[in-house]
Amino acid sequence: MKELELAIVGGGIAGMSCAVYAKRAGLNPVIFEKAALGGQLMYINRIDNYPAVKPGSTGAEFLNVLSSSVKELNIEVKEEAVTRVAAEESKVVISSDDKEYSAGSLVVASGASFRKLGVEGEDKFAGRGVSWCAVCDGYFFRDKKVAIVGGGNTAVEDAIYLSSVCSKVYLIHRRDKLRALDYLQKELFDRGNIEIIWNSVIKKISGDNFVKEIEIENVVDDKKSVLETSALFIAVGIKPNTDICAGIIDIDNGGFVITDEYMKTSCDYIYACGDCRKRPLRQLITAASEGAIAALSAYRYLKNSYVSY
Repeated sequence: MKELELAIVGGGIAGMSCAVYAKRAGLNPVIFEKAALGGQLMYINRIDNYPAVKPGSTGAEFLNVLSSSVKELNIEVKEEAVTRVAAEESKVVISSDDKEYSAGSLVVASGASFRKLGVEGEDKFAGRGVSWCAVCDGYFFRDKKVAIVGGGNTAVEDAIYLSSVCSKVYLIHRRDKLRALDYLQKELFDRGNIEIIWNSVIKKISGDNFVKEIEIENVVDDKKSVLETSALFIAVGIKPNTDICAGIIDIDNGGFVITDEYMKTSCDYIYACGDCRKRPLRQLITAASEGAIAALSAYRYLKNSYVSY
């Protein structure tokens, strides 16, 4: 079993920030990331509120800068899927594919996945008109009618983006008001080719080889209708990727890891940061700052040091 000093599960902005701070502090962090580095950064079309990042920058552009820091510091990245974590005395045992590692400390930065609607046709038409990433797939439906479901910042941002490439965008929301920030709502309402369908939920997705229509039900009067669309983009929230931590550290009812302000979990040598953690604000800047805090907390534990934050 290979021994590691600090293992970081997840290569999004929180995980990379953690690795950079840990390396500069003198630790030897190893990032476990089964896919490419970046996490949700790869799906962000526009960044407007990260200090020192030019407004309008894309997530991919930001990722290039951040990942270059990881490479320049020679931080090891293992392209392996972590399947299990176990806490044993004063170390963590990490199962990854067919390998096992032990680590003196672990930072869980595993992020979150897109939530599904759980309706008929959703899985059948995934990749054939059903998408969870407007930035990734929106251009394939340029000049066509599309629909998006949700009412938060992501749904509204995606609708605005889609309105720039698609002829018509239907935004379907189960309530009579949106949850998105005011400035996003203003921009949404200013777009002439976006139509909001209030108080409605999707019951079924239909088509042949690709999506052709969706069945909608009004939650107020129970009336059903059919909407013709070439695509359905789903933006109804995220599910934390914390299954590997079940039974090891405290997790809330939503699946998010519970930590203190130092990112420490219920286990003294396991920390968490980013979208997998229970927190009041889910933004790039908070994920980055949490990663930095987690790194220094792990350093203090591993080195028995009281270095200041």
